[in-house]
Amino acid sequence: MRADALLIVAAVGFVSAQEARPTPQIVDTPSVKILKGLTAPEFEQEMQQITVALGVNCGFCHVRGNFASDDNPHKAVARRMLEMTGKINEQFFPGTRTVTCFTCHQGEQTPKTPES
Repeated sequence: MRADALLIVAAVGFVSAQEARPTPQIVDTPSVKILKGLTAPEFEQEMQQITVALGVNCGFCHVRGNFASDDNPHKAVARRMLEMTGKINEQFFPGTRTVTCFTCHQGEQTPKTPES
């Protein structure tokens, strides 16, 4: 077989393998108000980063057994903080994610201040 024919066969095989991969599901539920458009693994990673940044577990913001519930007031605060860091990054660090929860919280529930 000629080299150029082998290259075409290899390319077709590569494209077919790429198409065979399942497309990650986008998290799309009414309870997700800020972190829209993320795949399930990306969403899970965001949640894990928040828990590390604040030194908490899921129950700090979520109602156990009903993660979609808005009954925990910490969830509303978390949404406002995600909006705030998003706006800061858009305005001052376009195209990058420089400011995160960890920037201020550094593993603590209460943000660090120069005095702390």
